[in-house]
Amino acid sequence: MDSELRKLKMPSQEVLEEIKPYHFLEGGGELGKLTRSYDWGDTPVGPVDTWPQSLRTTISIILRSDFPMFLWWGDDLIQFYNDAYRPSLGQSGKHPKALGQQAEKCWPEIWHIIYPLIERVRNTGTSFFSVDQLVPIYRNGKIEDVYWTFSYSPVIDESDKIAGILVTCTETTEKVLNHMALKESRDQLQFAIEATELGTWDYNPDSNKFSANSRLKEWFGLDDNEEIDLNLAINVMADKDKARVVQAIQASLEYSPGGRFEIEYTIVNPANQSERIVRARGRTWFDDNKIARRLNGTLQDVTSTVLARTKVEELIAERTQELERANQELKKSHAELAQFAYISSHDLQEPARKIKTFCEILKITSDNVDPRFQNYLAKIEASSSRMLTLIRDVLAYSQLGNEKQELTAIDLNEALAKVLDDFELLIEEKSAVIKSDILPTINGIAVQFAQLFHNLISNSLKFVTDGVRPEILIRVTSVTAEEVLRHTGLNYNKTFFKISFADNGIGFNQDFVGQIFDIFQRLHAKNEYHGTGIGLPMCKKICQNHGGDIYAESLLGRGAVFHVILPKD
Repeated sequence: MDSELRKLKMPSQEVLEEIKPYHFLEGGGELGKLTRSYDWGDTPVGPVDTWPQSLRTTISIILRSDFPMFLWWGDDLIQFYNDAYRPSLGQSGKHPKALGQQAEKCWPEIWHIIYPLIERVRNTGTSFFSVDQLVPIYRNGKIEDVYWTFSYSPVIDESDKIAGILVTCTETTEKVLNHMALKESRDQLQFAIEATELGTWDYNPDSNKFSANSRLKEWFGLDDNEEIDLNLAINVMADKDKARVVQAIQASLEYSPGGRFEIEYTIVNPANQSERIVRARGRTWFDDNKIARRLNGTLQDVTSTVLARTKVEELIAERTQELERANQELKKSHAELAQFAYISSHDLQEPARKIKTFCEILKITSDNVDPRFQNYLAKIEASSSRMLTLIRDVLAYSQLGNEKQELTAIDLNEALAKVLDDFELLIEEKSAVIKSDILPTINGIAVQFAQLFHNLISNSLKFVTDGVRPEILIRVTSVTAEEVLRHTGLNYNKTFFKISFADNGIGFNQDFVGQIFDIFQRLHAKNEYHGTGIGLPMCKKICQNHGGDIYAESLLGRGAVFHVILPKD
């Protein structure tokens, strides 16, 4: 500020000492002091001694006024202003240079706006008034959009000529911006209402009347009056809903529940008897005495939604009935399967056993040394053995889902040890090496885990590479949620552990990994490796019975790994 003041054309100290006190320049705060000390003799206005009475009077009014005022004087439009006007010039920029400056030099950025107005007043002698006019000015180091309410009035000198223009003004930028923001909010609200096709309403409990937008009135078939009696709207509602709606309104007018209003009901348009299902949402506004004064909100047409929901409920009911019938048929089929399993267990196994027995007798008692006879007899015996194995495996597989045993704590180390005891001779025969981590204890069905370990160990001892010593490695590792999700359909929000059975056998093509857990699916011919194609499906079913799963990884000729995923709890 001091540096700016130094740039002003101030008189010397000697001149200041000779300046006479002028009463019309007294007061005025900062601008009064600047005006008194300014060297006006170096401007077209001339020394203060030469000022006409009209200028002195106007300056006196300006400096003593608490309302923002500004004066352009003479043909050069030399400027005067007061403290009240000073804030409009911003923190930096035109002040204090604007004092005593020519208008055109001070306002180059808006000269095209204000000069025509100045000329209009000077030429016509009539005042000009504008409200909330946008006049961008340079202040605070930049051009700012500033709104003003102002008037330009002519100042008449002693010769009855227009010698100056008096500007009274107030900045309304904040008011205009707030109004614009409010309007934008209202426009956005109106757009949202239109976009969502909502009806709006405002109920006055004291008068029992409400106002509404045109959409709501159209739905109710009401006249487009400013306010409507609530009873007219109630009468349009379906008879089954009237009492509910009245009760909901009364409840929302009570302070204790919180004044919330939400209800769904049907309206019947009196003009065309068309029905419309609507959902009303609102809020009650209470005064300081907790008395309801307004209840307003929205009304949404939910006819299509409710009809669709009703249709879905009907379809669900229909599908539920169909599912119940299917369940009954499934129970019937299950009973038939159980009967088949019983027959398989007794009636089918018995003939197969007899065939096998008679074949053994024929081999012992027959003197027929015909090689073809012996070959046929061996094939009959092998077929009967496969039939017995298949019947027993099918029976075991079918019974996996029927286990009603309670879950007990199973030490998997003990379960594995028992299975290895069963394979003791085969392990010794093949010189197999089996290593295992310490396995966890889980809750499960012991006989099923014995079957699971039996099938996996059996496969590893069966599908071996000729001339290669079988090796089986059983590892327990943590399993990530990503791995569970990638390989199984389990709930990966639970925690699981993984038991991996890795061998160095013949392996299989990974392209067929999706088949090996399907019942009766075999990747090798029957004469290559014995088996029924039920062992691995049984493993999968056992894992699933315990809330887990199993998957496999392999390279042909490089061994296979079977990963058993089981929940920790």
